[in-house]
Parts: sequence; structure tokens; C-alpha cells
Amino acid sequence: MGATLTLWEAEPRTAKAVTENASNSAPSTAAVPGFAGRFEPTRVSLAYKVGLVLVALGMALLLAVYVGLILFAALGVYYHLKGHSYLIEHSTSYVTVLAYLWPAAAGAVLVFFMIKPIFAGKPEQPPKYSLTAESDPTLFAFIAKICELVKAPLPGRVDVDCDINASASFRRGILSMRGNDVVLTIGLPLAAGLTMQEFAGVLAHEFGHFAQGAGMRLTYVIRATSRWFARVVYERDEWDVRLARAAYSIDLRIGIFLHLIRFIVWLSRRILWVLMHLGHVFSCFMLRQMEYDADTYETKLAGSEAFPRTSAKLQDLNAAGLWTSRKIEESWQNRRLPQDLPSFISVSVKNIPAEMRKELDDKAAKRKTRIFDTHPCDADRVRAAMALKQPGVFHSSVPASALFKDFAELCGAATRFHYEHNLQLRITDHNLVPHETAERESQSQADGDDGLRKFFFGLKLGFRPILIPEGLCPQLPALAVEAIRQARQAMERAKPDVQKALAEYEQAEALYQRGYDAIRQQSQQATNKASATMQSLVPTLEAFENHARTRLICALQLLSDPAVSAKIPDAASLQQEAASLRIVLARLGQAYGPLQELRRKFSALSSAIGACHGEKRRSTRLEEAERRVNELVPEIQSSIKGIRAALQETPYPFHHAREGLTLEEFARNDIPATHKLEALCNDCTCHLSRLLPLYQRVLSRLVFIATKVEEQV
Repeated sequence: MGATLTLWEAEPRTAKAVTENASNSAPSTAAVPGFAGRFEPTRVSLAYKVGLVLVALGMALLLAVYVGLILFAALGVYYHLKGHSYLIEHSTSYVTVLAYLWPAAAGAVLVFFMIKPIFAGKPEQPPKYSLTAESDPTLFAFIAKICELVKAPLPGRVDVDCDINASASFRRGILSMRGNDVVLTIGLPLAAGLTMQEFAGVLAHEFGHFAQGAGMRLTYVIRATSRWFARVVYERDEWDVRLARAAYSIDLRIGIFLHLIRFIVWLSRRILWVLMHLGHVFSCFMLRQMEYDADTYETKLAGSEAFPRTSAKLQDLNAAGLWTSRKIEESWQNRRLPQDLPSFISVSVKNIPAEMRKELDDKAAKRKTRIFDTHPCDADRVRAAMALKQPGVFHSSVPASALFKDFAELCGAATRFHYEHNLQLRITDHNLVPHETAERESQSQADGDDGLRKFFFGLKLGFRPILIPEGLCPQLPALAVEAIRQARQAMERAKPDVQKALAEYEQAEALYQRGYDAIRQQSQQATNKASATMQSLVPTLEAFENHARTRLICALQLLSDPAVSAKIPDAASLQQEAASLRIVLARLGQAYGPLQELRRKFSALSSAIGACHGEKRRSTRLEEAERRVNELVPEIQSSIKGIRAALQETPYPFHHAREGLTLEEFARNDIPATHKLEALCNDCTCHLSRLLPLYQRVLSRLVFIATKVEEQV
């Protein structure tokens, strides 16, 4: 793929060069069937143009106020130094000199802080991954046809990334406004999850912004002004840190003047904060109108009926992207990542947990367009698109991925580029999981999570394990079926009491942790009170856990019964999986209590270390914090040693780049450290972030298998 994809480090080709290349090397638009009918570009109304000009004038007025504040402060400094020089002409008093110089220093610092983003420059942007007309001629011909219909400039560069978005923008910012130097960025998850018709509508929307000509340029100025105010108000750098350090570290008699300067800087930023929000109010209405205007291009090209379908798919892809980001964060703890992230996001749509999907759907249904929104809500946009009743000029149900010459290879290359350049991860081929394996494991985890929710009636047991034996004692099938029935009924009856007990246990655990985190343990009573509360709740929780254990063990026993297994699809592989996972769960269950204790101690250690760093001078609190660290370190080391001993002979049960991996090796710290205490903290992080999620994953798979058995009995 390296021969067909270009990392644009040098100056990219101009739009004219791309146009010529597309016409010479790309196939004609007839190679992409589906375009038919007459496309009428949207005309910008006079009221829209007048409104845009008024908003631009309003933003210019705010900039004038901003520049006026800078000039006012600078002139104030000049006037003070010249007009009040008599204060020090006949006085050598330290106080008089300081009183004369302080306003000038405050004014100079204020001016500097209001203009310092100019000197800071733009943050360095990560490199882009770009396509060429030679690598993907069909895609470039497709883009050229849409630009021709929309009357938009042809992009001078086409980038791809792994975001769930598409955008068209000026390549060099304000320097590109004189011509049509446009860059199109395509989020590959869109191509993986949309049809050509839906994808064409998304591109038409983005190019529709540039079809507005002067309107797009004015909008760019408005957005740039808003971003500038945001930088001045919110951006903090080394200069802010230096001023704060100087104010706290210097003699109090001088430090108080530095604190007053900090207050003046803060006050000026509050004034600019007001200007920023005024500019935001001015611009938001017109920005929403621009979105509606761009939506008309999408609707006219893909049709009104396709608009709500595209909107729904984009919501699903965004939800899948959110779910995927969590899973990737978990999988990176195991140093494993999907090899094809765009396709992984696309297939993950069906694996979004029911609770998460419901929460996102509820939020989307309740969302209304508000005054500070730059985009209308989806419901308003769908209503506007449907009201147009456009048939569309392009119809195709072919996947958008077909526009790319080798979509799978492109996604693999772009995914690795994303990991290395955007996420700054150091990876090798061993860290990348093939798409088929990642998809299978994702489906397996989704099934397990769903089985866990059903098995425990929606309750989450996060602090206590389900303990099962490594081996199963033979039991008559009829007795096992009856035991499952009774245990399930008992769990269902106990749900309200257990739900209440879990909430109280969680509160007691939080109280216990707060007490355990305290530096002074001698006078701490919260832990004793919380411990007593948790002990009082144990009988209720333990009874529920015993019923769950009975169901799980009996179901796994019945899986080996020929009469039951004959009714379960792929029973042989489930039997093999259950046999290995049962041993892993039993040993992780034994380590679960020590892991919870390690979690508490690590939290206390982090609090003590934070207290040490928070003390700038030697104090009693610092000595107590150091004493607490010295108490916890050997206890944590002993806990980790015990956990490793319990898991060292247990094989890791899932796919991993390192073959023959044990749980002890899986949990071992592999994060570099500069000193022993940091290494110990990394050790705690690795054990907790890997073994506790692994326990849940193993339990969820066994519970999923158990539910398959229960469905048959």
C-alpha cells in the first residue's frame, strides 16, 4: 500500500493538477453508475447573504473592541510612566518606586498575555495520509462528478483517516482563501458503513459549503475569530505557569503584587470571555443556516428518503465509535489492537450494548436545537430534508468501500498510521489482531456482556467474585435441571433486596476507600464504620452469589450431557471453551479478593504520593504522608507476589500475540519506569487493569454458555 498511498510531507499538488490528472488517468464518471436526472444547485437567498454580512460585521466589531482593549492598556502604561514620573524624581523610597513601577508592569504583562497567542503560533499538526488519482481512480472520478454537480471546486488533496466524519476545508487556512485550494478528508468508517448513495450525500453536503463561494469565506473568518477568542481566553502555557510560580515562591511583600497582576490578567480574560460568547451568539445562527443550506445539496443529490437513513447510520457509527474506543483502551492493556479499525467500527454497530444504545437514543430524541448550537439537531435537519421531497440524482445500494481500489489494504495502512501518528503508540505487527479475529472476539464479548446482564437480572456484582471449583462433580441431569430452576427463581425473588444491598455496599466501599486513603490512619473511623456496614450486607449478597454459582455449575455439567448438547449448536467447541475457562475463572476467583485489596492499597498509595507532591515545604503532613507511603509499599509488594504465585501456572485463555502466555506473565508490568516507586505503581496498574477485566470477560463467556444450556432445559 505504500506505493499507492502518499504521506504528504511536501507541498501537495494544486487543484488544477489534480483535475488534469483525474481527467487523464481516472475513468469517466460512467464507471460509477447511478447518476441520473437534473441537479439544481441551491441558490443563496438575499436575506441569507445580508445576515452573513451582518454577522461578519459583528465579529469585526468584537475584534475592534479586543484591539481597543490592548491599545487602551498600552496607552495607560505610557501615560502612567510619563505623567507620574514626578513620584520618583524626588524620592528614593522603596515603597514609592514599587508603587510607580507596579502599574506599568501590570499593564505590560496584561498586553503581553492578550497577544501572546500570536507568538505561540499554531500547534504542530500530525501528518496526513493522502490518496492520489493513480491509487484510487474510481474514487477521484466519483468526487469529480459530485463537484461538477454541486458547482464546488475540486479538492487539491484527498486525505483519509479513521474518524467518523468527512470534511472539506481550506488547505492552508486564510492563505487558501484567494483561490480554491481545498482539502477533502474522508473518514474511512463512513466508507465502511454507508452505501454509495449515502456516502455521495455526505460528500455533497461537505462540498455544498464551498459552493457558497463568498459565504464560505466569510464563515471561515467568523470561525477563525471565534477560535482566536477561545485561545486568548482558555489557552494556558509556560508563561502562565511561570507567573503563578513566581507569585507563590517569591517574598510575600513582592508576591502580593504578582498576585494582583494575575488578578488583572484573569479579569481581562473574563472580559474577553464575554466577547467570545457574544461572537458565538452572533455566529451560531448563521452557522446553523449554513448546515441547512449544505443539507439541501445532500438531499438533492441522494434524495429526501436517503437523508434520515444516512442520519441514523451516522448515529449508529458514532455510537459504535464510542464503544470501540473503550474496547481499544481495554485491549491496549493487553497490547492488542484491531488491524482494521474502520471495518471494526462498522461491524461493532451490532455489538453496542443495549443500555448504551438506549441512553444514546434517549439523548438524541430529547435533543433540541439551542441558541449556542452550531449545528441543528438531527430531528430538525431530517424534517427540513423530508420537506424538500427531492427524488435525488444518484441511487446505488453498493457499499461505498467499492469506490476504493483495495479498501481492506487501505484500512490496514490507515489504521496503523492512526495508531503511530495520532495516538503516538509504539506498535509492531504482533500487536495487530487480524480483522476476522477482532470481529469474532468482539462478537464473543458482546454475547458475553448480554449473557451477563440476563443471567444476573441486570445486576452488576463488582466487588465480590462468583467462586466455582476447577473440577465438576457428576450429577444426575434431572437433579441439575431442578437445581437450575430453583436457583433462578430464588435469584429473581431476591433481586430487589440484592439491588438495594449492592447500592449500600458500593456506598460503604467508597466510604471505606476514603478512610483508607487518609494520611492519618490512627484517627480514622470511616473504615471501621464502612467495614461493619459491608459485613452486615454479606449474607444477602452471599445467598444471591451461591444461587448464581449453582446455576453456573449445573449448566456447565449439563453441557456434557449428550441429550442437552445435541440441542445446542456448536456444542463441541462450547464444551472445549467451557473446560478451559472454568479453570481460569476458579483461579481468578481465588485472586479476586487480593486484587480488590490491592486496588484499595494502590488508591491509598496514590493519595499519599499526591500529598507528598502537594507539600512545597517540609511539614508534619509531609512526614505523615511519607510514613504512609513506607507502610503501604511492602504491603503492596507482598500482595502482588501472592497474586502472581496463584496465577503463574494458569494459561491465558484467549488469543494473544505471545503464545503459551500464563496469567502471571499476562499481568506482569511492561511499562518503563525511572525509579522503583514508579515501577511499583505501574505494576499495580497492570495487575488491576488486566486481571479484573479478564475475570469479567471469562465470567461473561461462561455465563453466555450457561444461558445457552438453560434455553434448552
